[in-house]
Amino acid sequence: MATSVDGEFPVNKTKPKIVIFDLDFTVWPYWADCHLNPPFRMHKGVVVDSRNEKVEIYDDIPRILSFCRHHSIPTAIASKSPETESYMQLLGLLDLKKEFVQFEIYCNNKKKHMTKIREGQGIDFNDMIFFDDEWGNIKSTSELGVTAIHCPHRRGVTWEIFYEALTTHSQRRKSAK
Repeated sequence: MATSVDGEFPVNKTKPKIVIFDLDFTVWPYWADCHLNPPFRMHKGVVVDSRNEKVEIYDDIPRILSFCRHHSIPTAIASKSPETESYMQLLGLLDLKKEFVQFEIYCNNKKKHMTKIREGQGIDFNDMIFFDDEWGNIKSTSELGVTAIHCPHRRGVTWEIFYEALTTHSQRRKSAK
């Protein structure tokens, strides 16, 4: 499948009304609540945890978020973790907090996260794309009508996965009409 190098929206595709990301092994390469130790801070221009371990995100995340911003597609977070405060701190230090319109970070089934985002943004489940590395979350959210896309564990959302998801979402929307 050809991908857009210049960031143009795929021709004849239906735009999602929101793109939602899990965090662990989707945006960053960890279970942050297990592999990293808060508090987090900036040190010599990078984010580190209390052991001075560098905190990073997957390489394609900035490009994907930029694409969404450029095409006026809001983004949100749906993460199953009890560490809401630590995750919000990390997102802020990584300068990502400003990219998202809603944060659902707590322990619960991802169906609840999607329901809260639907209510908060006033959009239907079938207008959402959701990325996660756990098959159980993909299955449960797709039952709601969400275009749920699996990200291979330890690879996160790549540009290719993201761009293919736009096509998948568009095809689902057209077949639902």
